[in-house]
Amino acid sequence: MTDSKPRDVQVLPIATNTKILKARSWSRLRFEIEYALERGTTSNCYLIEGDKTAIIDPPAESFTEIYLEALQQTLNLKKLDYVILGHFSPNRIPTLKAVLELAPHITFVCSLPSAAHLRNAFPDNTPEILVMRGKETLDLGKGHALKFLPIPSPRWPEGLCTYDQQTQILYTDKLFGSHICSDEVFDENWESFKEDQRYYYNCLMAPQATHVEAALEKISDFQVRMYAVGHGPLVRTGLIELTKAYAEWSRSQRDREISVALLYASAYGNTATLAQAMGLGLTKGGVAVHSINCEFASPDEIRTAVEQSDGFVIGSPTIGGHAPTPIHTALGIVLTIGDNNKLAGVFGSYGWSGEAIDMIEGKLRDAGHRFGFESLKVKFKPDDVTLKFCEEVGTDFAQTLRKAKKVRVPQQSATPLEQAVGRIVGSVCVITAKQGDVSTGMLGAWVSQATFNPPGLTIAIAKDRAVESLMYPGGKFALNILADGNHLDYMKHFRKNFAPGEDRFANFSTTVADNGCTVITDALAYVECSVSQRMECGDHWVVYATVDNGKLIQPDAVTAINHRKTGTHY
Repeated sequence: MTDSKPRDVQVLPIATNTKILKARSWSRLRFEIEYALERGTTSNCYLIEGDKTAIIDPPAESFTEIYLEALQQTLNLKKLDYVILGHFSPNRIPTLKAVLELAPHITFVCSLPSAAHLRNAFPDNTPEILVMRGKETLDLGKGHALKFLPIPSPRWPEGLCTYDQQTQILYTDKLFGSHICSDEVFDENWESFKEDQRYYYNCLMAPQATHVEAALEKISDFQVRMYAVGHGPLVRTGLIELTKAYAEWSRSQRDREISVALLYASAYGNTATLAQAMGLGLTKGGVAVHSINCEFASPDEIRTAVEQSDGFVIGSPTIGGHAPTPIHTALGIVLTIGDNNKLAGVFGSYGWSGEAIDMIEGKLRDAGHRFGFESLKVKFKPDDVTLKFCEEVGTDFAQTLRKAKKVRVPQQSATPLEQAVGRIVGSVCVITAKQGDVSTGMLGAWVSQATFNPPGLTIAIAKDRAVESLMYPGGKFALNILADGNHLDYMKHFRKNFAPGEDRFANFSTTVADNGCTVITDALAYVECSVSQRMECGDHWVVYATVDNGKLIQPDAVTAINHRKTGTHY
């Protein structure tokens, strides 16, 4: 995908002596699930000018040139004293090197893990580094006394928040962000992108919910009037609501009855991306995820996560034909625990051979472990289809655990209430959705017209359905309405469990709608829709969509109806 607009950098004041340099990309940056809503993103850098001057979180390499131009137009770099890093990322190194060349006198301010990464990135010319462990203060003058909060997590072990006492701004880096690109700097219209914030949380934060809760606890000690986030609009109007939402979402993750330990290490970021997709799928499947980056976790942390889990998944790169040392350590702990009743899974990225994945699988198989899926080996950088496949693998793994742990109860007659709810009927439809190269579908009977003008409808979708992650505002789908007498084969087919990535339409005659989604040729009718809103309702999402186009294929046919005896199942 190419940008609809050229990338640029907005420079605007946001508080006393404080500006934002907002690098904007109007489309997704790369193949990762967190960008799947395709609303673009921003990479936010901040400039504080007291008696001393600091910038916080320069952007990645894709913005280096335009960012430096904007920075030099805004600031005489001879007056730049500090570069503060909320986290370290290899793709930031070109920008950091360019800034250092223009201002060799600067001091980097970061957490202890980031300091080690910086020294490795600049082996021949190590810059001045000031490590912040949580008790230090950096006084920039004019009241800008900065405090620092280390907030390590599996995804970002080097995470660091910065708090400015003068402006009461908390620079949160990855926390509270959203991938949205617009002209808006602040979140005055925050309700319009609540779903973007939730999706961002689900992708990045849900698998490390306990670490999010720890970060929220640290943040609660400060009087904060604004979150200066790393991506998307700054959080000001909806600050209280979003903070409460993060706490609620994290608590609901932690309190789930079944848990999975997600253990991984990543050499070039590809295995971490797979782990992110796996974590999303696991959380969609209704289990708590304890995400462990084995490169930074202690043996006790790994042991505790595995012992307390109902299953575990190990992700590893292959380096020189072997798994890295942290994965060998984690695997040794798993084998020492010796509980082969725990369901296992293995995945990883590799460049040439992928021996590490085979080795891990072999060791676990020899120890008697059962596997929830066939080991997943991905060569080089995963694409959209692979990440969706990985997400579905995670959801299936979670569902397998839940089915195994579910206590069987004697079959009881439906209550009068359940019988009454079951009398609510719906037309039998096949919902098909497509985004990029990813295409999927599901049987739907909880469909209803919702509006006349514009013509619109609602669909209820269970949270663990594969199609769910394609049904966000802006998403496109087709609703295939089935004819009575021609619907039973479809119902039987779409009610079965599909393997991850399986073609749902292989046995049916189909064509393609104008919006790119699959149309079943012997459907009674179909309508092409655009998702407008979503609402979370218990174990389902209710999606409201407007109808863009449609066609009646069989004028004399009657719509198939799903008649139920109880409201406790479809």
